[in-house]
Amino acid sequence: MYGHTLDYQARDGQERGVLMNRGWWLHNTPRLIPLCRLLGHRPVVDGYGPHERGLDPRRWVACDRCGLRPDPKGVLDPEQWAIGQRYTGPFVAEKEPYVLTTELVRRSMDRMLTGHFPPGPWPRRPTGTVGGQVLLGRTWGVFSIGLDLCPEGHDHTLRLHAQINPLFFISIHLDYHGRWLTRRLLPRGAFDGREIGLSLSEWSLRWSLWRREGHWSRDQPKWWGGSINLDLVERLLGPKRYSYTDEAGPEFGWVALPEGDSYQVKLTLQRRRLGRPRSRRVQEAWSVSWESDRGIPTRSDGKRNGVWGSSVTVSDAAVRRGLWVTDALALIGKDLSGLRERYGYRPEGAEA
Repeated sequence: MYGHTLDYQARDGQERGVLMNRGWWLHNTPRLIPLCRLLGHRPVVDGYGPHERGLDPRRWVACDRCGLRPDPKGVLDPEQWAIGQRYTGPFVAEKEPYVLTTELVRRSMDRMLTGHFPPGPWPRRPTGTVGGQVLLGRTWGVFSIGLDLCPEGHDHTLRLHAQINPLFFISIHLDYHGRWLTRRLLPRGAFDGREIGLSLSEWSLRWSLWRREGHWSRDQPKWWGGSINLDLVERLLGPKRYSYTDEAGPEFGWVALPEGDSYQVKLTLQRRRLGRPRSRRVQEAWSVSWESDRGIPTRSDGKRNGVWGSSVTVSDAAVRRGLWVTDALALIGKDLSGLRERYGYRPEGAEA
């Protein structure tokens, strides 16, 4: 068993109002499976996909009690084995003696021709991972609390979080631990997990009571999840919406950055309006939308390396004087330079 932590602020940059943002993991923690240790595993067929033409189903073996899989888990014939069926087939020994027998030849030929092979032995010391994140300071929204049950094949088994802005955000996730619980509560072969939670954010109270994880559909009961809009102004006048109208352009210009590189961009002057459907009050401003065919790099670690477009706000005076292109190029360069400084960008060939 071993553990490690990661300082997200050191990796991604200091965030305003955040005192600490750190993730932690404890690996190779023993899985608690007392019934299976006492009575032995109960092998059943697991997998996904109905066997219909045009689909690609999979079948393997797992324990119906604790969810543990043999190593390897096996690849079974979907024509012969159904999900949930008790597995009565053979298991491959951990180290078979190298003796050429009729059964060994038959099994090898079957694997080469069909791709199917039986499962291996059960792991003697199954382990999992316990991890989480602790953030102190400014978070998001107002508050939230939730529990997620994830299906088999997901990175996590269970996730729990609690958050109050601007005090803290705490989350805990279990990898492989608690698989016995998800097998009892989630449908066999399901790809969607379940959510239980309550949150208040952006004047909306949202709840999830056994809602499909990350999935909203009309076929699920209404009590599974929903929301209440608490913003009276929005209910009376409608939600705020942006609208954009092209006024000039496109124009082309070059964005020069402090590192010595420059990039050509296409700019379009737009009139931006923000208002509500049932209100005469409208906020107007000038916005310049820009695009880059090559992408402008802002990171050296390869993550999201390249900004391909965005927009900046220019003043009325710049538009009246006809200098909106010049001002927009300067603002774009300032924004990209700030991103490079935040992510520690170094041009290719520069000394570390």
